Amino acid sequence: MGPADQGGQHHRAISNTTTVFRHRNRSGAGIMAQRCLLPSGNTQQHTATPVTRFTSAETCMSDALVTLERSNAIVTITINNPPVNAVSSRVLNALIDAFDAAERDPEARCIIFTGAGSKAFSAGGDLREEKDFGSAEASRAFRALGRKTLNRIEACKLPVISAIHGYCIGGGTALAWVCDIRLAADNTVFRAADAHLGMLPSWGMGLTRLPRFVGRNHALDILLTGYDFDAQRAYELGLVTKVVPREQLMEEARTIAARIAKASPTAILATRQAVARNLRESWDAMVECENELCEMMFAHPDALEGPRAFSEKREPQYRSLHEN
Repeated sequence: MGPADQGGQHHRAISNTTTVFRHRNRSGAGIMAQRCLLPSGNTQQHTATPVTRFTSAETCMSDALVTLERSNAIVTITINNPPVNAVSSRVLNALIDAFDAAERDPEARCIIFTGAGSKAFSAGGDLREEKDFGSAEASRAFRALGRKTLNRIEACKLPVISAIHGYCIGGGTALAWVCDIRLAADNTVFRAADAHLGMLPSWGMGLTRLPRFVGRNHALDILLTGYDFDAQRAYELGLVTKVVPREQLMEEARTIAARIAKASPTAILATRQAVARNLRESWDAMVECENELCEMMFAHPDALEGPRAFSEKREPQYRSLHEN
């Protein structure tokens, strides 16, 4: 029985075998809970393990639409749908399964999310795979699945770094920009031109998150003109964290992931929950949220371990989320 069949009942490290994800109808992770909650802790410690690999596919291992690899505490999830990593409903389901599996792995501390090959992170929705896309029901289902995927990435208990390169278009921008930290190679080309295809952005990015990320004026400029813009412009808009040479993209992503993996997973999760909630809540609600999180975090064993390790000049042994 593969990880997707196990659900959340068993928390085990990813094995050395290839796993096939079979997709089922399910409710999905959804966005953040209404209240900021953290689990309490117990005693086990995080340990690193060798590189492990498995693939996510709907029907067979030869059709690996999404691959997952963990090296020590860092998981890499890759869209693997050549030539341009277009996103169909099968790819979206495979992504949800991959993020589920990564989150269940007790050794994982951070996720790098990228696209295979040299042409694209993702060129957006693969409408050729949506045979009945012209029907209202099929269109509605595809939109709902796109939103579900973005919500799953945002609600992941592990921090997510997108390593973006080549073309990043339409739904590809939604997948890339929803991540916590966004690195772009210097060859990246962004485009959000749904209006020029007679459509609207419909996955919960262009009309919802994007205006909050970059402001009204920049969002309208991106969406109404549909012009291509490069990594440097995305950096100026705050859509990407850093621009690096293409050949250094994954190395830089791993460096940042390794840095994050050293921090308290519980504190990292609490920080991400609060920032995500900040986009949706009032000032007063965020003051309450901050107080709740701080009360729980400062009562957590990691809040004692961090200062103790600093004073003893050693690496802290923080508890994994599975040990809370």
